[in-house]
Amino acid sequence: METVEDFPRDTGWSWVVLVASMTACFLEMGTYKCFGIYMNAYLEEFNTSVTIVSLISGIFSISFCIAVLPVTVFGTERFSCRTMVIYGGFVLFVGYILSSIAPSIELVMLAQGVLAASGSAAIHPPTLIILGRYFDRRRGFANGLAVAAGSLGGMVTPIVFTKLMEEYSVRGALLIQAALLFNIVAAASLFRPTELTTKLYHLDQQKKKRKEQTELLTPENINDKAINGSLLVKEVQNGVGHSGKEENGSLVPNFHSVEHISIREIHTPRLSYLRKPIEHHQSTSTVSQFSSIHSIMSPSIADLHLASTTKQSEYDSDEKCSCVNTFLKIMDVRMLKNKLVSLFTIVFCAGSIGTCLGVIFVAPLARDQNLTKDEIAIATALVSGSEFFFRIFLGLFADMDVIERYRIVQISLFGTGAVLLSSVVIKSFWQFTIFSTLYGLFSGPLISMYAPVCIDFVGLENFHRVIGILMSFQGIFLGVFGPLVGVMRDLFGSYVPAFQMMASLTIFGGLLLFFVPCLRKQETLSDVVVNKDLILENGAKE
Repeated sequence: METVEDFPRDTGWSWVVLVASMTACFLEMGTYKCFGIYMNAYLEEFNTSVTIVSLISGIFSISFCIAVLPVTVFGTERFSCRTMVIYGGFVLFVGYILSSIAPSIELVMLAQGVLAASGSAAIHPPTLIILGRYFDRRRGFANGLAVAAGSLGGMVTPIVFTKLMEEYSVRGALLIQAALLFNIVAAASLFRPTELTTKLYHLDQQKKKRKEQTELLTPENINDKAINGSLLVKEVQNGVGHSGKEENGSLVPNFHSVEHISIREIHTPRLSYLRKPIEHHQSTSTVSQFSSIHSIMSPSIADLHLASTTKQSEYDSDEKCSCVNTFLKIMDVRMLKNKLVSLFTIVFCAGSIGTCLGVIFVAPLARDQNLTKDEIAIATALVSGSEFFFRIFLGLFADMDVIERYRIVQISLFGTGAVLLSSVVIKSFWQFTIFSTLYGLFSGPLISMYAPVCIDFVGLENFHRVIGILMSFQGIFLGVFGPLVGVMRDLFGSYVPAFQMMASLTIFGGLLLFFVPCLRKQETLSDVVVNKDLILENGAKE
């Protein structure tokens, strides 16, 4: 049976989807990386403490963690990626509209901490998933461009938002930001479902085939092919086809002029057929699509092979079972029995404190050093700018297999920790530019390469069972340590102690990766023992 994924990838409409995905990532990820600028604005607008404002980042992280799994598992299974991203863009738009008119910081917590997080959770995974369905050979390249567009957004958004605040105040800037985010809805409208693309492709192929057959049925072609016996056409006479006369016990086709030839009409499906329900042919988890080992620059998305079905009831029941099984698979805590999985979970969570939280608090740290708003915007933009350019180099270098991928992550964690420790000596704007550039260079690889590293540890077939564990624990860690940074700032009167804490946790994560060779040897020995036991057991049975 022909699958609905049977259409040419890496060409045609795929590039339209890539441009739309880059637009969505540019707006959504750029807004998130601008959060430090928002924090500074809220401190002045609501005259509140850093602890209260930093709660927004903690609520955002936890809400994102809670929302992203159901959205990725059930949302993209039950609905289309286009529907989910349109929904996410609208929720994000509403969140920033409410933030612009919020009379208190508590409403901002609800708008940006809960609504905006839910919108981002509905935007980011489906945006990468749709790329995985439209790209095959160039999937890593496509996902790398999409995520790099997010870094580019993080470089542009802080500068633009700062200029908007100078002209229209923070509330006016948030209102304009909401309008810009609404463009995600327009971009998502180009995320044509793959089953519809397949049907349209087949319709086009049928039209071309019919046109070719019509062109072949000329008097010259018919006479030539009739002589060679390669074209068997029934004569239509009075609505009844005759096969010809009988000679020597065999039938001889009776050919006449082209006026007597009838071409059988090729029926094409109606548009209503295009809307028939589609079921997922494989039980592969949607979340497991974040696991292309060929993509180094970003978590890539593997394709789902879909097949058409004829009964709606069978589709609904099968989909419900698939969703439940998928959710259980991605939250399979039994994988924590694997020592490499447990180790990397700790490394990922500890390293995320320095790599993910640090980018949020660069702007508040610069504010404490009495930098101007324009200088703060430039320092924040440099983080994403250096990350953007380094992603390209990292992708090329990692594909050379000069060094193992987890070693690249380890080096980046040590570098990130060292840069965060240097926050104690940063005083001037030029020192901040160096700090931001180096921080962007070293902080990117953990998020860019956690998927390939995890696949190296557990294999592609088990990655979907680990992704839920990583995302859940990361959300909890970021949700706890984000507000803790604000508490430390209010207690000590400076962000430096908080940056030292983030540096210590990041370096600790890098140190843990030294145990990887030992754990690999243990797993190899245990596999050898298990194989010997199986051989002996099979021999005893024989």
